[in-house]
Amino acid sequence: MTELTALLDDSSDPAATFCLACAAPVGHLPHCPANDPQATTLLVEQLPGELTRSWMVSGLRHNLTPARRARYTAQMANLHWVRPTPGLKLPMSVGLLVGEVLGQWGIAAHVAEIGYGGMVPATDCGCRDWWRCRCDFPNHPFRHAHPDLWPDYGLLGFNVRGQGSWLRMWLLDTGIGAVYIAEDHTPAPPAPLPISRACFMHWCDTCPVTFTAGQPATCQCPHHLTGAIT
Repeated sequence: MTELTALLDDSSDPAATFCLACAAPVGHLPHCPANDPQATTLLVEQLPGELTRSWMVSGLRHNLTPARRARYTAQMANLHWVRPTPGLKLPMSVGLLVGEVLGQWGIAAHVAEIGYGGMVPATDCGCRDWWRCRCDFPNHPFRHAHPDLWPDYGLLGFNVRGQGSWLRMWLLDTGIGAVYIAEDHTPAPPAPLPISRACFMHWCDTCPVTFTAGQPATCQCPHHLTGAIT
């Protein structure tokens, strides 16, 4: 992936007109994702602990600048995480959107946790060229727009278990749908076999496996073998 240095530019001139991704004054450079209808990723960040964060093209209206991405990063740590257990009660709007995401994306069986409760300010400016929109920049005239055009949207997280990694998906609840903002990838060692689904999902405290002295364990989860059930 070609590096787009403009994505790291924290300048805030509201009168500038260059593309916020590739810095082209007119149109877009050949390697700009604006020219690629198949592009999915804007920027990839390497974070501590082998975590890789990818900012998605689908969320470009909200994540093109360092300041916008910082708003999401600040809220990611504030989400309340719950397991998707039967009978789970979520706030109505959150629950409806979660149900739609799990059903349409086909990830219900792989979601270990759902996070909600974060709120992120956004703009409802009506700009058609999101690659150049600067309505949230300091001193931009839109800063004085009606408060209704500065909504706070809910941030949702889905912690998804894969065979060799964890995927944390970050979505924005706009009230009429979900916008895919970013995703985090964290490598995970292969699960020991045999292992219960509860332990595979890191719900070790709910593992139904019982242990009999002298009998081989039917769940090889390290938490059982060390006694460190979490």
